[in-house]
Parts: sequence; C-alpha cells; structure tokens
Amino acid sequence: MSTSHLKTLATHAKVELEPIRHSNLSRGEQLGVYKKFLTFEGARIRTVHEEGGGGTVVAGLRSELLDLVLRSLFENALSKRPKAGRISLLANGGYGRGLLNPGSDIDLLFLLPHASHKLPGDLSKVVEEILYLLWDFGFKVGHASRSIPECIKEARADPATRTSLFDARLLSGDSGLHETFVQRFRRECIVKDSVAFLEERSRDIRSRYRKFSATVFLQEPNIKESPGGMRDFHNLLWISDARFGTRRLADLTKRKILSKQARLDLEAGFDFLHRVRNELHYQARKGSDLLTLRRQGEVADALHYPEESKLRRIEGFMRDYYTHTRNIHQYTNSVFEIARIETSATRKGGLQRWLSRAPKSEKFDGFTSNDGRLYATRNTLFEEDPTRILRLFLHCQQRQLTPAPPLRKLIKSHSDFVDQSFRYLTANRECFRTILEHKGEVGGILRWMHRTGVLGRYLPEFGALDCLVQHEFFHRYTADEHTLRCIDELDALMDSDDPAKALYRDIFIKMEDPYALYLALILHDTGRAENVREHTDGSAMLAAKLCRRLQISGGRRKLIIFLVDHHLTLWRFATKRNIDDPDVIAEFGGLMKDRRLLDTLLLFTYADSNGTNEETWSAWKESLILQLHRSTRSFLKQGYANYDASFRAELKELRTEVDKELGPQYSELTAQHFEQMPKRYFRFRNARSVETHIRAVWQYIERRRESPDTPFEVAIQWIERPDHGYTELTVVTHDRPLLLEKICCALASQEINILSADIYTRPDGIVLDVFRACTVDMKAVESIAKQLKIVATLYAINRETAYDPARYLTARTNYLRPSNEDAIPFPVRAHIDNTIDPNFTIVEVQAIDRIGLLHDLLDTINKHGLQTIHARIATEKGAALDTLYLSDPSSGHLTDPDRLAALQTALGKTIGAG
Repeated sequence: MSTSHLKTLATHAKVELEPIRHSNLSRGEQLGVYKKFLTFEGARIRTVHEEGGGGTVVAGLRSELLDLVLRSLFENALSKRPKAGRISLLANGGYGRGLLNPGSDIDLLFLLPHASHKLPGDLSKVVEEILYLLWDFGFKVGHASRSIPECIKEARADPATRTSLFDARLLSGDSGLHETFVQRFRRECIVKDSVAFLEERSRDIRSRYRKFSATVFLQEPNIKESPGGMRDFHNLLWISDARFGTRRLADLTKRKILSKQARLDLEAGFDFLHRVRNELHYQARKGSDLLTLRRQGEVADALHYPEESKLRRIEGFMRDYYTHTRNIHQYTNSVFEIARIETSATRKGGLQRWLSRAPKSEKFDGFTSNDGRLYATRNTLFEEDPTRILRLFLHCQQRQLTPAPPLRKLIKSHSDFVDQSFRYLTANRECFRTILEHKGEVGGILRWMHRTGVLGRYLPEFGALDCLVQHEFFHRYTADEHTLRCIDELDALMDSDDPAKALYRDIFIKMEDPYALYLALILHDTGRAENVREHTDGSAMLAAKLCRRLQISGGRRKLIIFLVDHHLTLWRFATKRNIDDPDVIAEFGGLMKDRRLLDTLLLFTYADSNGTNEETWSAWKESLILQLHRSTRSFLKQGYANYDASFRAELKELRTEVDKELGPQYSELTAQHFEQMPKRYFRFRNARSVETHIRAVWQYIERRRESPDTPFEVAIQWIERPDHGYTELTVVTHDRPLLLEKICCALASQEINILSADIYTRPDGIVLDVFRACTVDMKAVESIAKQLKIVATLYAINRETAYDPARYLTARTNYLRPSNEDAIPFPVRAHIDNTIDPNFTIVEVQAIDRIGLLHDLLDTINKHGLQTIHARIATEKGAALDTLYLSDPSSGHLTDPDRLAALQTALGKTIGAG
C-alpha cells in the first residue's frame, strides 16, 4: 500500500465516525465503532511502515489518525451539551508536533476560559467523557485542564511543561481562545525569558548527557534521550523558534546558520530515528526507546539490512544509527552555540561571564580569536595554505580555544584537501606530533579533529573506526569513541589528586615520549576494522605502516609497536594466569624486557580499561594487575635466581612475623603449616592472612577433637577487604568427594560471586580453600547475616546423604541469554590448553553467567577424574570468563586424546555451547 492511499484517512473517518453524532448509540456501541476504525486504520498505517514508509510519514499518519478520532470525540461530547461554554482541545509534546509513534503517550490540554477550579459541570463532563473513552481504547494519556494564566504559571515554574506547551497545537474547539493562549505564552514564557530559556535548555542537555555517558556512541542507546537522539532535535527546534523565530530548517539554511548539507543530514537523521522508534514500538507493542543488544538484531532484520550474517546486519544498522545521531548531536550543538554567540553579543552581565572563557581577542596566522572561539579571517584561508587545516587545531590547543561554527563549516567544505600528499607533508607531520606532545591536553583537540572529519582523513587507519560497532559485550562504546575515551582517561591524570591514581600519574608525568604513547592509543584498536581474527595483529600491522608514513623509527617506533601489539597482554596475564607462579612472572617479564616498557604498558592498560566501560577497572582486577606489575618489576631488577632467592628470604621473614604474632601456643601448628603448604601459597600473602588461616586450622582441629563422630565439621574465616571490592573466605576441613562443588553451591545460594579460588590439600588430608568473593554489585561480603547463612547452608549440604544442588540454586535471568532467534549470538566456548602452564592443564571458559555456573564446571571436571588446583574467575556484564587450572592425579597434564575429547564435549554441554 502506498502512502497515497492513506490520503483517504479523512474520508474514511467521515464515513465511519460522522454517523455517531446523528445516532443514539450507547457508550459501548460508540466504543466499538471507534475501536474498529482505529484498528483498521492502524493496520493500514503499519503496512506503510512495513513497506518502507518514512519514519516521520508513519508518525505523521498516526498523529492524523488520532486527530480525527479526538475531534470526533470532542465535537460529539460538546454537541450533547450546547451550553457547556468555551473550551479548546490542544495536543502537546510530540503529539503537538504532529508526530506520534505507535506506543507513544497522548498529551492533551483542555484550555479553559476561566480558572480550572471554576470549571462548569458541563465542561467537566466533556473532559471526563473524552478521557474515559481514550482509556478504554488503551491509550496512555497525559492531560491537564487549565486556564491561560494557569498555563503560564505552570510553564514558568516547570521546564518540561514549558516545552510541552511550546509545541501545543489546536485540535478542536474555540480557535480564539487558542490564539490568545499562543500569543500570551510566546510573549511571557519565551520572548520575555529568552535568555533564561536558552540556559534552561542547556541545563536540560547537560543533565541528559550525564545519564548517558555524554556520548552518541553507546552500545545500547536510548533513541529518544541519548545524545543525538530525538530530544536533541526537539531542542534544536525550540531554540530556533525562540531565538530565530522559525522551526523550519530551510529558514536556518537561508540565514547561514545551517548549511544545505546540514539540513539534509538533520532531516534524514530525524526521519531515521522515527522509523527505528516506530519499529521498536510495533515489536514491543508499547512505548520503547532503549535499543538493546537483542532489539538491534530484530530492528536490523525488520528494516531489511542486506548483509548476509546477523552480526553484519547489526553492524550496518548501528553504523547508520551512530552516523545519524552524531549529525543531530553536532548540528544541534552548533545551533545552540550560534544562539549563545548572538545572545552574548546583545547582552551584558551574568550570561556573558558564563559564556566567555577567553575574552581576549587576537589575530594570528589568518585566524582571529574572540570569546574563546577561533574564526577564519577569510574563506580562502585553506586554499592559500592547506597546512592551516591541521595547524588551527594546534592554535586551539595552545590558546585554549574551540573552532567557531563558521570555521567548522569551512573545515568540512575543504576536507578533500586532506589527501595523500597532505599526509606526507613534513609541516603537517611536525604539527601533529606537537599536538600529541602536550600531556593532558590531547583528548579535547582530537575530538574536534574527529568531529570535523580531519582526524580520520589524516589518519585513515583511525578513520576506518568511525561509528564501528564492537561485537563485544564488555565494550560500552563504538571503536572510535572508545579510543578517544582512552585518551581522555590519560589526560585526566595530569590534574588528578586522587591517591588511588598516584602511581599512574607519576608514570605519566615521567613519561619522556608522550607522542608515542598517545599515537599507540590512537592505533591500538585499528585492527578491528581489518576483519582479522585477532585485532591486535591487524593493529600492529597498521601501526608499522603509519610509522613508515610519519617517518617514526628507532626506539619510538619499537615502543609504539610494542604497546599496540601487547595492549591486552598485561590484562590477560593478570586475569587469566596464576601470577603467584614465578614461572608465569618470568614468562611475562621476558615479554616486557625492561621496566620502562612495563610501566608504560601499565599506564596504557589503565587508560584502555577505563575507556572500555565504567565497570571494567574494578578494585579486584586492579589489585591483580598491580600485583603482576610489582612482581615483574622485581623480576626484571633481580633476574630469576635473585628473584627466587628474594622470595625465600621473604618467606623466612614471614614465618618469623607469624610466629611472633601467634605465640608459642601455635608454634607446632605454624611449623606444620609452613612445611605442608606449597610455596605458591605464601607468595604475596601477608602475615595477617597466614595467621587467619592457621587459626582456622586450629579451630577446625579443636572442633573435630570435641565432636569426633560428627559427619561433617568445618572452620570458616572471613577477611573483609572493602577497599578492594572483595572478601577473602577461608574454608578448612578434611577432603571429601564434591567438597569444592558444595562450597560453590553454598556461596551461589546467597548470590555471591567468586572472583578466584585457590585450592590446597595438605599431605595430612586437611583442605584449605581460599576464595575471593563479592556481592553481585562487586562489593565485599560484609553482611554477618549473609555470612552465617552461607555457613549454615554448607553444613546442611554436607550432612545430606544425597547431594542435590537444585534445592539451593535458583535460576537467574541474564539478558545475554536470547529469548528468541533474533538476539545477538553470544560466543560461548571452552578451550583446553596444555601449553600455557608446565604443570597443569588450563581450561578457558567463556559463557553466559548464571548462579551455579562454577559449581557445574567443577562438577563436570571432577566427574572426569581431574582436580581443580586454581581458578581465576571474571564476570563482565553477564558474561563469565573463567580460567581453571586442572591436574590429572597420575600425570599432571591431561594428555589422553580420548579423555580430552570427552572433557571438551562435557564442558560444552555444561556451558551451553554448540
């Protein structure tokens, strides 16, 4: 069906709804007529959408449909009460703008000639009749009954009401009353307070942006409220109307506020958002604005993206989304900025001080600065000297300026000047290097370069990341935004006085080559656009290519390639390997080679992790990284032999300290503990922890001595480390079948996450298992009640004759688990490796997290005759990333091909792979 057929909407309404006015239909019969009309015409409009109708076309048709119904309701209600008096029915908000998505609320204003508390009975019945019928139809209705003075008062007091009424549109009723309202509202709420309105809209934008990480490039954006969303476009219309007296983008183009291309981009973007929102509402059968990972696949399919695989369709769809919302975001900000400039030029005082960052004016290099903004003195500036395109950003950095809107337009209109020959010019190379050498002042300038399209053209390796969706659940942003946020994190260290960041700040301040560090950050994820299996390999190749073009050689080139090639190495070793093992430290130290590279990689990892999402750099993971960093520093300084000797000396000092603290009454137990526990147990363990464990062993032995016939006894100790985001839990008992699984079951029953597990079985049969555990919100387990419940559950489980974990474990919903075939497939896998560790078989698991997952993994491993020696557990946004160290009692490594295959199959079933 083409949209031309929908021109008959009014004709259909006349045929279907007009008879209601001239008949004596009951309320129920009237309701049936209206519902039939809404259902039939709503289906026709949905067909327009499904056949590719524009987003604003469909939303406009939805609005027109409701207009016809509401006019009929209003006129019918009034016709029954000829003496009701003057009243106008107005549409507000989005409905007032004439655009209504399928699940959107209907905002109405009943405009009265007198104060609402004086509302006559007949008018009150008119309002009630309309509202009750709308509710019966199933609509969500926002409504108010107010006089003009009441509207003015509410609008001046509440920004949301002010913008809603700014969009008010007459549906039916007294046109004179409406016209009076429009004139008074505009005069008293907009024109009279135009400066306040501008500030109000600016505050609204800042407030919304804070809720959505101040970026367009969120992995799961809100298409209405996120930066670049529909609300930004609405703000553009409101400010244009208030400041320039028009809502027509064509008028803004005539006034040179927007370029013709900007107008086209804005119109296309707004239409695209409406099309996406229409689809979301149709799918959800209600108002829905969050573009979740699952919905992205559904929308991409519904909008007929042509790529063969679902991931590629999602990537194409989201790239379009980011492109359109970035345009809306940037152009809206430009219109706001122009409005501010015009306002500050005509007003003195507070707003001028608020707007001005650098009141000094200056002329240089063909540019002029004014009120903190950089302007071109003439439009031929770049034609005279194309290198000014790059140099202007250095001027902005050095003088704390921002490119003014006219200059940004000029840059974009000359973007084709940034070509291959431009990239090879020595002057541009030196200018770009100078920009990257300004520690702490790089991120903002690179963002302006990216916004104007210069960065991606000058560094096409980075340009390929533009709006690139990252198919990883741990990344919150697109590849380009992630890169810029990494640089922002690095910059922020310069002004940080946070003691927790002192180490990173000290390394950064002492960094002799910030150019190499910043350039490596720009390049570290460029391989994601190369469609290679391991993006670090592609990034390293692109880094080598760029170094040749920029004529970077020697130590600087080696540092850049090293950082790009190894930007995940520190993270992977710390979170996946047993860093208590000196051989692991030696292996990592061999990759680092010297302390300078190690320190720089630590700084790089800090910036990269914090630029990924807000949860990645947890206290627990930071503690692992810093432990690996300290150990490797010591190893690089001392060498392996001295490093091992140093550890033995530290072990001797540790025993002396423990002996002194515990006293003679524990001397025998202390001696046994230091003799029977493996050396890896003592590495990086402080005296307090060892003392706690020895006391737990003593407590267990005493309990067993007092109750020798008890089927199960245990001693449990808790060390809370809230600063690190976890609690250390020590469990001491004798070894028994399924013990580790039962401990995990007890923890899971109280929704406790396990971060790591070290399992020690002494030669005398005593088991000492050490867990680092936290709550679901990554905090230490400090609740005494929860701790007692865990202990009670562990006793209950171990005293049962038959182990039934289902009694204690309840299923937990996880958003990564698809509810239908349109969800993004999460890469679930279990990988078995005998090459990583010389003593143990390693199993690396990536799975959808759930309560009891570790329990089920351990149970599977146990059934295959293997022991779990060490476990490194990580959870990111609902995904479990676990590394388990396994030992075959007979051979250490599991090497038998048949047993390996059987274990692989069993693990796959446990995690739902295949």
